[in-house]
Amino acid sequence: MLRGEVPRLFPSYSPMKFCTVRILSEGNDVCLITSGICTEEAIKAREMITSSDVHIRHLHLSTIVPFPSNVVLNAASSCKYGVITMENHLINGGVGSATAEVLAEYAVGKRLIRLGVPNCYAHGASRDYLVAEYGFDKYSLIKAIEKLCHKKLTIVDQKEVKELPVSSVDRPEDL
Repeated sequence: MLRGEVPRLFPSYSPMKFCTVRILSEGNDVCLITSGICTEEAIKAREMITSSDVHIRHLHLSTIVPFPSNVVLNAASSCKYGVITMENHLINGGVGSATAEVLAEYAVGKRLIRLGVPNCYAHGASRDYLVAEYGFDKYSLIKAIEKLCHKKLTIVDQKEVKELPVSSVDRPEDL
């Protein structure tokens, strides 16, 4: 995946920590789990549907291994409609697969939608083209949320993603 320039999504005083899950939003309708550049697309999508009365618990994974099974299990169990994973690589063997394993192992009866590159040879192009082509851009996420919740969402297009506040899980005091 062509990355190009990647914007800073988190404050400079809150650097990435291995094996740390950032909780980017709280909600009990949909559990959204993202990693890498997909977190930016997910933030844009969340901002576009704020007036839709769908409350999303958004988890950002800084690393996939070791997988934060307990955090994912608690978040998925408490959400009404189910779980969506969004990653910028093959959906097989990544965040979606690890989430599916946790849901199956603990018999959590929640629907799972995995967004990412399908099992294929991806071609090269711009980042914007590729995320749309393979279905893990902000609009694909909004469609997945609509599918999961069985309702049409009100979409308001936003221009820029702003720097995120630090959640209670990842504070400067914890550094």
